[in-house]
Formats: sequence, structure tokens, C-alpha cells
Amino acid sequence: MDISLLSQQMNLILSVMGSEYARSLRDTDLRGSQLPYLLAVCRSPGASQETLAGLLGVDKSNVARQMTELESLGYVSRRRDESDRRRIFVEPTDRAFEILPTLVEVVTDCQRELTRGMSAEEKELLCELTDRMAHNAARLIAQHKAYDD
Repeated sequence: MDISLLSQQMNLILSVMGSEYARSLRDTDLRGSQLPYLLAVCRSPGASQETLAGLLGVDKSNVARQMTELESLGYVSRRRDESDRRRIFVEPTDRAFEILPTLVEVVTDCQRELTRGMSAEEKELLCELTDRMAHNAARLIAQHKAYDD
């Protein structure tokens, strides 16, 4: 297994997804990079920014930045936790739920194109293997965090 080739292929897939998201959302006020964040908020209403970061596999500062932009566009609202002022909860607005079917369609179309020619079993295996890799990656992050603390 050539991990550098795998890395290049994964980067290509992510790049294409970002481009497809941006192209599909060009008639809206959203950027393609905002799509996963808004989907996460709609799927987990009331989640904290920290929880969203974990769900998305990104840094908390990335979530905070995206939520600031999405809030200014009217797609989310945020509120501080009264018992812990550092924790911020995020709620989708009606505007977010109005565009949600479009977001789901964009993701579904992109996934269909990226898995074209794969059987249902191959798609399932792909998900299982990438889930395993993501779990291993999360374990490594936790190990490094424990070491750094």
C-alpha cells in the first residue's frame, strides 16, 4: 500500500467535492466550504461548537469562524451556555431548513458521481474501510493530545 498515493487520491476527492459544492451553490449566498458545517448544524440542532468540531473532524476555531459567517448570513443562531460561558450552542434557523433539501441534493449528487460504477457492496465496504481509517486517525489525535498536555 502506497500511503502517499492514497493521500493524493483523498486530496483529489476532497478537492472535487469542494468544487462541486461551490458550483452547485453558486446561485446562493453560501460557499461550498460552508455546506458540511450547515448540514452538521441542521442534523444536530443545539449542538455546541465543540461537538460540531468533533462531528466534522475539524478544529474548534474553524467551526467558530464558519458559524460567525453562517450567523451573519442568517442560517444559524448561537447562544452562550449560562453555566459555562466558553461553550456556545448553535441552532439552525428557518432559513437553514429552507435550503436543507438543496444541500442534501448537492451532497447526494456528488456522492453518486464519485461512486459511479461501484456496486452497493463496494460502496458499503468503502464506508467501512474509511470509517476504520477515521477511527484510527482519531485515536492518533487523542494520543498526541494526551502527550502534548
